[in-house]
Amino acid sequence: MKVDTTVRVAAYILRQNREGFHELLMFKHPDCPDAPIQIPGGGVEPQESLECALHREILEESGLGNLTILRKLGVAESCWLQPRKLISYRHCFLLRAEGDLPNIWDFRVRGSGIDSGMIFSYFWERPHLDFKLPQGFGDFLRPDRIPELYAR
Repeated sequence: MKVDTTVRVAAYILRQNREGFHELLMFKHPDCPDAPIQIPGGGVEPQESLECALHREILEESGLGNLTILRKLGVAESCWLQPRKLISYRHCFLLRAEGDLPNIWDFRVRGSGIDSGMIFSYFWERPHLDFKLPQGFGDFLRPDRIPELYAR
C-alpha cells in the first residue's frame, strides 16, 4: 500500500512579559469552539526551505514578522487514516518575538490554504505542566525541551 507523506512546520513562539517570564503564543478558533488550542504552522511548498515556510505560515496565520528562530525542537510525526493513510512530518521550531505586542488579537488568515479567511484568536500564556497541545505538539511543550517557558 502506498502511503502519502506531507512536510509541515510548527512555531512555538515565545515573548517575555513585563514580569520577565516567557509566554507561548497560541490561538483558538472563535467560529469552531470544539477545535483545540493550537500554535501557528502549516505546509511546506515544493522547493521551499523549512525556515521560509515557517516564516511564511506565521505571517499568513498571525500577521507576525521579524521573529528570531532560536532552535529546532524536533520533528513530530502524525499518522492520519481518514480519508486515506497519510503520514505528516511536522518540523517544530522555537522562535522569539520582540517588541510591544498585544496580549490578545484576532487575525483573518491569508494565503491559499484551507484555513484562508478563517479568524484565529491569539493570546499569550504560560502553560501549566499538564497542559497538552493536539497532534503530538505537546511532545515539545516540556521543561526539558523549552526550559525558558517553565523557568521561575
